[in-house]
Amino acid sequence: MGDPLIFIRAIHFAATLTLAGALIFAVAVVGPIMRQMEREGEALRARLLRIAWWGFAAALISGVAWLLVLAADMSERAPSEAFFGGIVWTVLLHTTFGHDWLARLVLAALLAAALGWLSPKHLDLRRWAIAALLASAFAAALVHSGHAAATGGWLGTFHRAADGLHLIAASAWLGGLLPLALLLTAARREEISLALAREATLRFSTLGLISVGVLIATGSVNGWILTGSVPALIGTDYGRLLLAKVALFLAMVAIAAINRLRLTPRLALTVASPRCEEALLHERSANGSPAAARRALRALARNSVMEAIFGLAILVIVGALGTTPPGLHVLQPTWPFAVRYSDAAFGDAELRGRLALALWAIGGGLLCGAMLALIGAKARRAHPRLTPWLIAAGTAVAIACVAHFAPTLTLATVEAYPTSFYIAPTRYSASSIVRGAKLFATHCASCHGREGRGDGPAGRFLRVKPSDLTADHVYGHTDGDLYWWITNGIREVMPPFAVALDEEARWNVIDFVRANADAARLARAGGKVTNVGYRAPDFSAACPDGSTVSRDRLHGRVGHLVLAGRGSTERMAQLAAHDRDVVTIVTPVADVATATACRADDVELATALAMFGGKDVGRSDGVEFLVDPAGMLRAAWSPGGKPDWREAGVLEREIAAIRSTAAATRTTGSHLHGR
Repeated sequence: MGDPLIFIRAIHFAATLTLAGALIFAVAVVGPIMRQMEREGEALRARLLRIAWWGFAAALISGVAWLLVLAADMSERAPSEAFFGGIVWTVLLHTTFGHDWLARLVLAALLAAALGWLSPKHLDLRRWAIAALLASAFAAALVHSGHAAATGGWLGTFHRAADGLHLIAASAWLGGLLPLALLLTAARREEISLALAREATLRFSTLGLISVGVLIATGSVNGWILTGSVPALIGTDYGRLLLAKVALFLAMVAIAAINRLRLTPRLALTVASPRCEEALLHERSANGSPAAARRALRALARNSVMEAIFGLAILVIVGALGTTPPGLHVLQPTWPFAVRYSDAAFGDAELRGRLALALWAIGGGLLCGAMLALIGAKARRAHPRLTPWLIAAGTAVAIACVAHFAPTLTLATVEAYPTSFYIAPTRYSASSIVRGAKLFATHCASCHGREGRGDGPAGRFLRVKPSDLTADHVYGHTDGDLYWWITNGIREVMPPFAVALDEEARWNVIDFVRANADAARLARAGGKVTNVGYRAPDFSAACPDGSTVSRDRLHGRVGHLVLAGRGSTERMAQLAAHDRDVVTIVTPVADVATATACRADDVELATALAMFGGKDVGRSDGVEFLVDPAGMLRAAWSPGGKPDWREAGVLEREIAAIRSTAAATRTTGSHLHGR
């Protein structure tokens, strides 16, 4: 929080929202009642115009400071030197921030003209509305200076639209708090009648309610796009700042609810109110004397100031969020809890039934408790003695259901570690898998066995036998779980390897463990397409037409990977003769012509693919794989295997099976993140 850019951004956001909020307040809140204010209306318009001008000046000064500090950061010079050497002009003309700054400068000029067009002596709502629209556009244009500007494609357009609405809604609510506090203070001083103050407060409350709804909807969109997952929300600096922002927002909503539901109704109507005397007496008997209305005014003004303080704290957090990498881009979110969610229990019919019963019981108990409490609250006038009993009964029902059934929900959790949601930086590359195989043979095979089946020679002397790393339980653990165990060990079962293996080496071993478990299952499929997909090693191949294909860029086509040596010449000619909408990718293991196929000259890729085929690279000539458009290995075949892919129609039948059957992803692990 020591970065000056954080506070400059916060000041700029505060000034911009105050400017827009004052003008929106003038049009939407007090505009319809200004004609009833006479002289008071002129004084109020003067105050609102003064707030708008001060906000405009602060936004302009802080905007220039933002530009200078950012230019200095980019050039690694002091802000005072930013004007020299064309640094500022480079930022303005060649960066997204600069283009946004220039566009907002044009809007600022138009807004200054609109503000100069306004006069507190004359009521012209059309002019105020034009100024409010320009101020809203000035605030919404800030989307291009934040993280939303970096989101590409249609999602980026959607993100920026949501962010723009978020800023306008924040302007209407946060920016209107200062004008509201001034209006309520004027009512306390009897400069404005209580009736007009009450009407303005109700209008602002309605505007705030709409703004809160928009803020929740657009904030959810922004949070989903920029965090992407619960671990990133909880375990990154960006996510924790976002949670702090949400907490402050909820505090503001709570204060606004008190204003709306408790304080605003207490504003007594004046004699000038159009209501009849009987209604006036009834309201006074319910809400108290005019003195109570004054107290309500004082409380409303105080609460508005409290809301504004929380709003300023939110804007400081917004300033920090803009300089913090989004949680979605942080590879290593730290998980703070001892457990995490796991869907493994839902695979067992009995456990699934117990979990479903618990969820229904908890939901029903909470609903029943809420209904009893609501009935009690509604009946407090007719049956005041019954109300506390109904509320107590509702609370007891809710607590009893949660307390009794909540422990069942632990069936859907497993033990977790700080690294459980770490994301592997190796991208599941062939080189990482090959290096991991060598490291596994050196450090792990003595216990887990050469093929990872838990049958290593040293394991025979251990009290707890080593795990079979090709068994199904491997798929229940994230890459981060495996990383934690390799780093810190597993109690007395396995020693830590943090000293023997550096960070990259540990990820290499994890990639090999994943690949080895997948290879065992592909071997059992025997050349048939499986309904489960196993992530292929990352590859890149050059095609005869000059294009490039990779695991993640097959452009919707099925990939046919072939390990080709001297014995595959005839097979290459056979594949070239078929006109199929399939990307054929050849990885040579010897000098061989690849005809019209794409070619991936990568010795480590050949070694990794040979392992998936259950072969050493020296004996992998002719091994073939089918990869679905999502980059998942769906079948592996070796010469002599059945069904024989070289027979007419067999390979086409397997390719058709891939196209007609979507695959479930079996490989779990962080290397799938964002792919």
